[in-house]
Amino acid sequence: MEVKKEVKKRNVAIEIWRFLAAFAIVGFHVGWIIARSCNGSNGYWMTPTNTWFFGSSEVLLLFTVTAGYFMVSHYKKLAKDPKYKERSAMSRAGEYTWTRIKSLLPVLILGYILGVIICTKFFYPEYGFQETCVMLFNSIWEFLGFHAAGLRSLGGEFFNLNGPLWFISAMTIVGYFIYWGLCKNEDVTAGFIAPILAIFTAGWWSFTDTRAAQTAWSTFGTQLASTNGMGGSATSQTATLGFNNGLIFVMLGMLIGVILYYLIEKLKNREEKSNVGLTILNVVVTGLLLWYIIYQPTWFKLERWPVAFLCIMVVGLAILNKDGLTKVLNNDYTNKAFGYLGSISLYVYMLHYPIAILVLRIFGKNTQANPYTFWQVFIPTVVISIVLSIFVKYVMEATILKKK
Repeated sequence: MEVKKEVKKRNVAIEIWRFLAAFAIVGFHVGWIIARSCNGSNGYWMTPTNTWFFGSSEVLLLFTVTAGYFMVSHYKKLAKDPKYKERSAMSRAGEYTWTRIKSLLPVLILGYILGVIICTKFFYPEYGFQETCVMLFNSIWEFLGFHAAGLRSLGGEFFNLNGPLWFISAMTIVGYFIYWGLCKNEDVTAGFIAPILAIFTAGWWSFTDTRAAQTAWSTFGTQLASTNGMGGSATSQTATLGFNNGLIFVMLGMLIGVILYYLIEKLKNREEKSNVGLTILNVVVTGLLLWYIIYQPTWFKLERWPVAFLCIMVVGLAILNKDGLTKVLNNDYTNKAFGYLGSISLYVYMLHYPIAILVLRIFGKNTQANPYTFWQVFIPTVVISIVLSIFVKYVMEATILKKK
């Protein structure tokens, strides 16, 4: 009699959060693009015309924390092989990073190409063929994934073309160094470097109210009085020693994810008689985070660091998979669907920005006297982004990511 091998059901609760985060960030950028086009200015920041999803820029931490957690999980799985551990830390970190690059770089390039085709005709309609070619060549480092390191066009054009791609660049760069640290000395990296850097950077950012802007530069107290170290582009007055805020934000989140891995492994081994307490906790933090993401009320406005705490909590509870809410999300009927949505979340994030601009471009001129509503632009942007992401995922799995 043939015995069927039991297939372990995938925990998709975290995938749902990843997709919701991407979905909400689309809303954040749509509101910003509408406000910017309505003001008719190329300035860095404009007040949005609505508050739908306006707090969603902070939930990028969901992606970074999960990336850090699964990085350690990947390392621990391979570290069981003695031959793998014999290899140099640089070799193993390089292999890990190349795997990440191979899975994301084609989409990264596609995102920039869409930005070139769409955005130059919207924010820079005066650009001709020659200007576009010069811009592309000057921005070669963006295409190679070094955007977040500060290696971008000095004119800053690519911030306007597909600025959100700094996040992918930062995860790739930071991921290499953290993985190298794990390979070189797991105990020191996870037990000392990760906690001290996470505490230090989080404390500094909280004290200075810094945000994850890819054009901002943190110098940790050494910036000159005339320099805005918490936002805006660097100038000739900027102190020479510092770090790009995008890299710091991603490093902070991934280091928290590293710490979270070891905490969850400890908690998984504990036998709980009841999960009622965890269920109540998850319901509360989930409700607060969704409240903040979708439409934060003025009478209960959360600051970004309590929101960061909520992000860490929902990721940890989802991965722990012991409370009732997480088990409901992992039901048999929607398991595959939620898993698939999570798998395209990064693609949605990488492609949505130029699509939002295209939608607004198709609708015609947007004015302060007669602006488009948020939902008029948001809904078609989400639909097109999801459809294109599904197509890209299919092509990637049929070619570059095809399993041999």
